[in-house]
Amino acid sequence: MELLRHCFFSLLLTISCALAEYMILVDQFNFVPEDRKLIISQSSFVEQDANRSYLSGHLVFSRSLNDIKLFTSMDIARPNFPRVRLFDKKLDVCSFFTNDYRSKFVRQIYNNYISYLNVVPSCPLKAHFNYSLHRGYVDDRYLPDFLPDCSFFIKFEFLYKSNQWPT
Repeated sequence: MELLRHCFFSLLLTISCALAEYMILVDQFNFVPEDRKLIISQSSFVEQDANRSYLSGHLVFSRSLNDIKLFTSMDIARPNFPRVRLFDKKLDVCSFFTNDYRSKFVRQIYNNYISYLNVVPSCPLKAHFNYSLHRGYVDDRYLPDFLPDCSFFIKFEFLYKSNQWPT
């Protein structure tokens, strides 16, 4: 099993009572490749503009990739309360690229972020091609009507050439 990459970012959500809307700030958007021979170029950064955080970055692979698995989880933390896991999902990335998942949440993520990519990705991922995310952001229309002041922690772990899901 070859580890493709880890991507971590945390979201800090606060409610602006005067505007009755969410203000979403991204504290971190980190990318840590485990195999530098597989990922020959990468970047990830956050831009703060007005009341919104924008995520941008790119990836270039040294060879074509197929059969990629994604493990993702989201936790919520509130002051004076224990951290709670909201979801823990295992996804096939190629199925995600074709938006084949029945989960409304997964489909919303796909529909939101696909418009910020320089190309609609498909499997196999191309070698020596620049896959870029440009100024993607969390759309507050997808959030529930009421959320207390809290922090969200989202983790993505991608695995390449995995014959079975780890337990």
